[in-house]
Amino acid sequence: MDRISNSAIVVARVLISIVFVLNGFGIIDQTIPAKELVERGAPASLVPLMMLVGRTLELTAGFALALGIVPRLAALALFAFLVPATFVSHSFWLAAGTPAFQGQLINFSKNVAMWGGLLFIAGSAGQPSLLAERKPRFAIHESKNLGKAGVAGIGGVQE
Repeated sequence: MDRISNSAIVVARVLISIVFVLNGFGIIDQTIPAKELVERGAPASLVPLMMLVGRTLELTAGFALALGIVPRLAALALFAFLVPATFVSHSFWLAAGTPAFQGQLINFSKNVAMWGGLLFIAGSAGQPSLLAERKPRFAIHESKNLGKAGVAGIGGVQE
């Protein structure tokens, strides 16, 4: 990929990860989603644990996605989290005929758009990283002057 494409991919990953990182840090209030989980049948005693697990996943996968650390896996993890969260928290069909309908429909649509972005990232090979690339300490190097073996040992030293 060329430099502009790599930069665009990194910026896109950072932008989509922001909402997950903010949510994971608790900057976005989670009292309403916790209440909705209980209203939809989740055991009240498990809701705090479910919220903690969700926030941990959002932080871990959000930062991994932004930094380019296993971005495809991070995108799939966030997708797996976001799909059920969307249906629980933004079930606009339950709000039909109420003032909440429009807001729920907008939030549902926003999350569906994020599904698309996450699936696009998960399906894209060769994701660039924000972290500096490390060169391996030991490498096997080919050499033309090594006779029949044709390969130098660890670190390029002939054996």
